[in-house]
Amino acid sequence: MIMLITALLVSGGAGAVLVSEWSDAVRVVQVNERAASDKDQVSVELTGDPAMVPYNTTSDTITLFLLNTGEYNLDTTDYQVLVNGEAPTSTSETVLPSGTDWNPGDLLEVVLTDTSYAFSNGEDVSIYFIGLSESVNGHTHSATTNAEVRLNAFA
Repeated sequence: MIMLITALLVSGGAGAVLVSEWSDAVRVVQVNERAASDKDQVSVELTGDPAMVPYNTTSDTITLFLLNTGEYNLDTTDYQVLVNGEAPTSTSETVLPSGTDWNPGDLLEVVLTDTSYAFSNGEDVSIYFIGLSESVNGHTHSATTNAEVRLNAFA
């Protein structure tokens, strides 16, 4: 009889531990599924005419316009742009029209400056952009886009 009671107490305790661990595992799976679904709703696209990207030969600047096509805000400072695989020496950005938050549907004007640019009018270059979302349910997600564009040089 004592053995039966002891066995029931031990199995009851083990059952409680297993239920607790199972609940924790289910909670982790739910958080990861939510993060994965949020990632699918973070995106960006290069906008404007890809055959007429402004390139100022006097100031050595290329001006790009990027559209937040996702459902969450994107970070306006934590991004990288590559031109033909090379990072420019400096970048500046302006959010249009708000000026501060890069909300869904807003444009980010990015001006890339590099004195080593020696492109000619009508030259094709490869543009690659990677940026981050602001925190979404405790996670940040990346958004990328790339395109082959033709430069419209002017002085």
